[in-house]
Amino acid sequence: MQETMGEEDLRKALIALGERLHARTDIVVGGAGALILTGELPRATSDFDVLYSDPDIGRLQEDIRAVADQLDLTPGWLNGSVQTYLDVLPPDYKARLITLPARGKLHIALLHRQDIIVMKLFAGRPRDLTDIVALRPTPQELQFVRSELPRLRRIDQPRAARLESFLDQYHDKP
Repeated sequence: MQETMGEEDLRKALIALGERLHARTDIVVGGAGALILTGELPRATSDFDVLYSDPDIGRLQEDIRAVADQLDLTPGWLNGSVQTYLDVLPPDYKARLITLPARGKLHIALLHRQDIIVMKLFAGRPRDLTDIVALRPTPQELQFVRSELPRLRRIDQPRAARLESFLDQYHDKP
């Protein structure tokens, strides 16, 4: 079984899913998978993070598992576990969504890079911070993250403080 997916693997899986679906399905994805699909992050990922799905991702599980079986992927290759962090996204994130060409009945929008940077820095896991270093955020992107700090403090003060500390230290690195 294939534990990780690179850009080509993600594309094949999304095409296979789009071909299986019987009705239009809209998804918004973020995380490393979105950055891998846009060619901005040169690594593989273990899953593809769905922030929004219509119909609900739970109703797509049969098709998701069938694609996993067909392409020898892990059953959770496409999942909504990141949906618990939707409140971290800037309120205007939808204005920056990147729409990909439809894959059969599957319509995909990707989070913009700066919104993913906000989410990754807020999460602060080692792999997220490694991704941030690989992405080499621009000064404008880092300023955007700083502008989100007051809102993020209301969500989780300790994480926002850790994010601010990272920004202060990162500023000196690039």
